[in-house]
Amino acid sequence: MSELDSALAALEMGIQTEIDGYNFYTQFAARTQNAEAKEMFERLAQDEVMHLELLRSNRSMLQESGQWPEHAVLEFPGREGAPIFSGERVTKNIVDYTSDLSALRLAYLIEKDAVDFYRRAAGQTEDANGQRMFGDLARWEQGHLDMLESEYRALLGHFQSAMGFAPF
Repeated sequence: MSELDSALAALEMGIQTEIDGYNFYTQFAARTQNAEAKEMFERLAQDEVMHLELLRSNRSMLQESGQWPEHAVLEFPGREGAPIFSGERVTKNIVDYTSDLSALRLAYLIEKDAVDFYRRAAGQTEDANGQRMFGDLARWEQGHLDMLESEYRALLGHFQSAMGFAPF
C-alpha cells in the first residue's frame, strides 16, 4: 500500500471514529439526568465535530493534490474544574447515576482507543504535516481521556462508598 493510500485509510478510520464518538456523546447527553454531565457530553460531541472537520479537510486536500495541507500544532483547550459527579446529591440518589457510570466507562474506552489509533497513525505517517495533525488529535483525545477518567473515578468512588466498599 502506498503512503498516500495508507494516509487516506487512516483518515477514513479517523473520520468513522469521530462520527461514532459524536453519536455516542449525543446519545448520552440526551439520556443523562445530570445537567453538568449533559453539558460535558455535549461539549465532547462538539469536539468530535471539530476533529471530524479537520480529518475531512485533510482527506479532501490529500485526495485532490496528493499532499497534506500545512498544519500548525494546535493546543487542546483543557477543561479544569471540580468533578461533575460530586456532592451529596449523587450519594443520596446513587442508583440514578448507574447509566452515567456505564457511559463514562464506555466513553473512556472509546477515547483510549482513539488516542492509541492517532498515535499509531502519527508514527506511521511520513509527512510532517500529517504527523502533526494526527499528533494533535492524539493530544486532544488524551485530554478527553484524562477528563473522563477523572469523572469516572469520582463517580465510582461514590458507588463504592454507597455500597460499603470504601476505602478501596
